[in-house]
Amino acid sequence: MLELFLIAILALHGLASTAILIVMLWHVSRRHEPRWSELGVSCPTPDKLDPPDLSYPLLERYPTTEIFPIMAEHFPEHYERYRRGQLSYVERQRAWENCCTIHDARAEIEELCS
Repeated sequence: MLELFLIAILALHGLASTAILIVMLWHVSRRHEPRWSELGVSCPTPDKLDPPDLSYPLLERYPTTEIFPIMAEHFPEHYERYRRGQLSYVERQRAWENCCTIHDARAEIEELCS
């Protein structure tokens, strides 16, 4: 009877470890997307540009109609790569945060000048 109990405990431990591993791999895969250009796969240009999934909820309040023109003006290479889907998750997030900072600076300058 003790042997069956130990086997059941080991089986449950294996199932729990597998579930934890699956969740960890899924989480890491969302953070580190492959660069399609390095894999030799061409990605079609999206019809609509969407902001990246942001870990800071405050950055989600910026309208895409104001941020993407800033990105195209100040970071044209990043904008083209963003548009083609060739930026990694971290690069998309940094470009978006930089453009949000420029947006805030412009708003503050306008406020100070008025």
